[in-house]
Amino acid sequence: MTCGPFRPQSAKDKLRAARSGAHVVAISRNPAQAEGLRALGAHEDHPDPAAARQPVSAVLDNVGGQYLVDAFATLSAGGTLYSVGRSSEADVVLPPDALLGDEGRHDRSIRTFFLFGAPTTDFSTDLTWLAGEIAAGRLDPGISWRGPWTRHSEAVEALLGGRLHGKAVLDLE
Repeated sequence: MTCGPFRPQSAKDKLRAARSGAHVVAISRNPAQAEGLRALGAHEDHPDPAAARQPVSAVLDNVGGQYLVDAFATLSAGGTLYSVGRSSEADVVLPPDALLGDEGRHDRSIRTFFLFGAPTTDFSTDLTWLAGEIAAGRLDPGISWRGPWTRHSEAVEALLGGRLHGKAVLDLE
């Protein structure tokens, strides 16, 4: 299950999962993204984690807040939720019974990820792979706004206001 858009830093893992036979469930608040998520390999798409067929083995969460709480509740025994972002900026508040191991919920975990956690990490192999997937048409980078650098404030306002579902690209002239 993935909560949030297919971001480049996690797209590689999501596409590999879909191509390897995993049943990929995408969660997006924007129904207009359903077709694109399915084109990227999602078998299901839902507006929130609670609507997904359960249980799931792994979750990549970009949203945080209640989405993370709901996604964690969908995990099967031994499942892992990878928290790779917090676009909602909302606090994660787990209910008291969320960490109980009864009813097949044992050995679940939450793992955190920070792209720049190791300053010496070399991303050249991953970036080369992503560029190749985009060039071959197998990966859409999700650009939903493009404009000149002089309109940067418009792009920032759209992103921060939640009106832009995708990437913003600023062209340097």
